[in-house]
This record gives sequence, structure tokens and C-alpha cells, in this order.
Amino acid sequence: MTSYVKPEAPWGAVKRVAILPFNVPSENPMQRQLLTELFTQELRSVGVRDVAEVPLTNPAGNVAWDLKAIARQYQADAIVSGSVDETLGTVIHVRVQDAATEDLLWSGTVLMGTRAEFFSLRTQQQQLQKGLKALAKRLARETGLTQAAPAA
Repeated sequence: MTSYVKPEAPWGAVKRVAILPFNVPSENPMQRQLLTELFTQELRSVGVRDVAEVPLTNPAGNVAWDLKAIARQYQADAIVSGSVDETLGTVIHVRVQDAATEDLLWSGTVLMGTRAEFFSLRTQQQQLQKGLKALAKRLARETGLTQAAPAA
């Protein structure tokens, strides 16, 4: 797994994130929605404060997202986008951009192997969820986007 964190990124100002539908090789709307929901769940499980899912507006393929309009509509301080690539193995890539400036604040990539198919759909989903969980944990750890832990 690799990641990038923008030096001096304004993480303290990020209260709400909006998650765009994931891009997948097949552009299958159900698979896009499932991956987006899985990553949203993983973010919440690691304590990311406030997450809004942006619905898929064009199930036929990629759209050019207007990040500033999405930020206004969902009152988000940062926009999360993700993709799965199976060209040279299964790779999950996630990016976090500042909603106001569109600057890249964080990105993470996990390579899950050189074989895209994992014997069955269920096993593939489990592998993808494992990769999404690893990315969510790393994002939370490196950016501090989690709610303050209660005092023990």
C-alpha cells in the first residue's frame, strides 16, 4: 500500500466529506454503488466524522464531477473519489480533494494481487472489502479525520 498526504493540509477544517461513486472497470452501476457503500461503511467504522454519499447520476459511465457544486449541495469540506482497476491486477485507489480549492489532500493505493478474479464473486467482494478497510484505516490515521476518542 502506498499513500500521499499533502503537507500542511487543512484537516482540522474538514468536518464533512462527500463520497463520489467509485469507478469500476465494468461501469456496472450496482457494483459502483456497492463499492461506494462498502467504503462509506469502512470510513464510519474507523470514526470519520460525517460522510455523505453522492448518488450515481449517469449509470452509463464516468461523468465530469463539479466538485464545488457537490461541496455546496452536500455541505462537504472534502470530496472522496475512488476507483478499481483490474488492468494489471486488482488495484484500489482513493483520493481526497479539498472542496474549495480542489487540491489533492490525500491519496492511497492498494495492490491486491496480479489476478483480478478471486474464484467467486463473494471472495472477490471480501478481498475488495479488505482493501477498502485498509485504505480507510490509513486515511484516518494519516489525516486525523476521526472523531476524538472518548476518554478512557
